[in-house]
Amino acid sequence: MNPERLPGMPVELRLEGRRVLILHKPENAESMAPRLAALAACGARVTTTTDLDVQDLDAHHVVLFWPTNEPERAQAFSRAARQVGRLVWCQDAPDLSDFTLPALWESGPVRIAVSTGGRSSALARAVRDALAPLLDAAFGEQAWAAVRARARRPRVRADPATARLVVEPEAPDPG
Repeated sequence: MNPERLPGMPVELRLEGRRVLILHKPENAESMAPRLAALAACGARVTTTTDLDVQDLDAHHVVLFWPTNEPERAQAFSRAARQVGRLVWCQDAPDLSDFTLPALWESGPVRIAVSTGGRSSALARAVRDALAPLLDAAFGEQAWAAVRARARRPRVRADPATARLVVEPEAPDPG
């Protein structure tokens, strides 16, 4: 196995109606805002706290630990969460986490997740931002049209004239 290969398997975690606990420091509130918005958009019921009561872990499906540069506290948090069978994510500590939080981009029915396996969220965001100009609102509309048409083999191609990705409902028959 390639030691440089990203660990894990990309999946989408459906959190609608599920409880998510975020343990954080007050000074992290601004950096947490995009994640809180993403959790709210997917219907998660989010609780934030600055002090962990281990009892809180039992009431939540997923727990997130946001303080950075606190490795001992992150290890204790991860251990406690795993002991009660919770999925855990620790900011900047992929080895203590069950999953990573990729940089997301969405248009229509298409969601692109860019991940570095927790190694560099800044790089994941930069790649996502570099891809964003290729995927505009027209792309999302075309993607929905392909989904609604139940296209068996939609074709996605780069349009050299616009430098955008284009969705065509059916790929031409190769033969």
